Amino acid sequence: MCGFKKFSSIVMAIALVLCGVLSFNVSVAKAEGAVAINSVTIQGGAVVINATGSAASEDGLYHLIASAACQVAPAGDEVAQQAVGGSVFSIPLNKGQANSVLYKKFTVCVMAGGKLAPVSNSMYILNPEACATVYPARMDNGIKGIFPEVHSAIADLNQVVPLGIKQVNLNVPISKVATLGVYDKLVMKYNSLGIQVNMILLADKAAGKDYISPLSFKGGRKDTVFYAFNASSPEALERIGNAATIIASRYSNVGFGQVDNFIIGNEVNAYPLWNYVKVGSNAEFVNEYYKAFRVMYNAIKATNGTANVYTCIDHQWAVPEASYYMSGRDFLVQFNRAVSAEGNIDWKIAAHPNNYWLLATKSWETSNKVTHSQSTPYVTMANLEVLTDFLTMPEMLNPRGEVRNVKIAELGYSSHKGEADQAASIVFAYLVASNNRYVDGLVIMREADNRTEINQGLWFGLCKENGTPKTSFSYYQNPTDPAVVAQASAHAGVDLYSLVVPR
Repeated sequence: MCGFKKFSSIVMAIALVLCGVLSFNVSVAKAEGAVAINSVTIQGGAVVINATGSAASEDGLYHLIASAACQVAPAGDEVAQQAVGGSVFSIPLNKGQANSVLYKKFTVCVMAGGKLAPVSNSMYILNPEACATVYPARMDNGIKGIFPEVHSAIADLNQVVPLGIKQVNLNVPISKVATLGVYDKLVMKYNSLGIQVNMILLADKAAGKDYISPLSFKGGRKDTVFYAFNASSPEALERIGNAATIIASRYSNVGFGQVDNFIIGNEVNAYPLWNYVKVGSNAEFVNEYYKAFRVMYNAIKATNGTANVYTCIDHQWAVPEASYYMSGRDFLVQFNRAVSAEGNIDWKIAAHPNNYWLLATKSWETSNKVTHSQSTPYVTMANLEVLTDFLTMPEMLNPRGEVRNVKIAELGYSSHKGEADQAASIVFAYLVASNNRYVDGLVIMREADNRTEINQGLWFGLCKENGTPKTSFSYYQNPTDPAVVAQASAHAGVDLYSLVVPR
């Protein structure tokens, strides 16, 4: 846990007062006592907490505390009592009401020295989908995806149809939560074409202090694109949970279209760049992100019971950490540890395995920066199995003991060195993704060249700015066609299939 040991006990005490900055470390350690919460599940309109073990209490009672994600028990609300030795608590869920416990974590406390003290681990509801409003049939029609052009000049060409697209991504700044109508037409259009929609929820500049972490404002707010969600208080957590509920509810096939997958944040391991928050360590960042993620996960799953919820990392895997990122591997280790400590849930991974240098144009190439070892500095499509192999480790499995899905949620290859490189790179990427059973999507960045990216020397589009298709457009139409693979391989100078590592 990078940086955690550097905190003195005094700093930790201050952090705990400030609404549990390091709360997941505290809950892992547990207070003195021998009570273990084993499950917290929704059963009908109730939340049932099962515990084992026993601990002495001066008043002969166990006190069940429901705490916000930013709190550490005994902070929170006492919601139930049991005689010492009791093993089952049952309380109302109260979904949608002011006293709802949907976003809460639960801890058993006892009376010691005239004060409540925790004697158990803390745990959130493990099955929020059990109280979902709807369970729409998912549109899992294939992995081929793209970041679509939403401006009408290109969007109205409907080039997603001849491309055979099965998934699209839409960025949704949280500041738009009150004006979602702009997305209705897009979501319904893609659904009508049999295309699954993935939404990326982002704390944008316009969201303001209601949704942006106050830690993003320390020393003055940095002018950047996206920020960390506000998980600083019970009220802030309610706001982000309610915002996620509103979005998930609107797009749950109730008249405005259907979104099957939600990604919380963008490349969050590179948080100083893409999820900005000013913290003292990577461990502190992970916990800030985890608190927001946990609440938004419960909010989404309790609304749309079939939706999937993803965290997001970039291609920096085991690189030595710097001031502007933490490694993707270390992020996943710490994030998974935080989740597991308070109840394992079915989170998934959205990855951006771009070439280690964005201006590099050959996706099939390996180097000392892209190897087939877990210590590789970068994960690209040439060594994607590094990521999925990592997720097969027992401690990384989902609650059903399965390997978590990976969505290649952003993958861009520039045509600035010629369209043939880009086309062959996309063919190779598709071959890798389609031969890895843990990959549930491959979203190419993007449908058409983007002026901002062009100014950075990047021509990622399958089409030019005016919608004219490039070579990569026709290759992506049929990326597994033997003739297409042969053409791509001839350009690469190697049989691309021979470089694929199946999983």
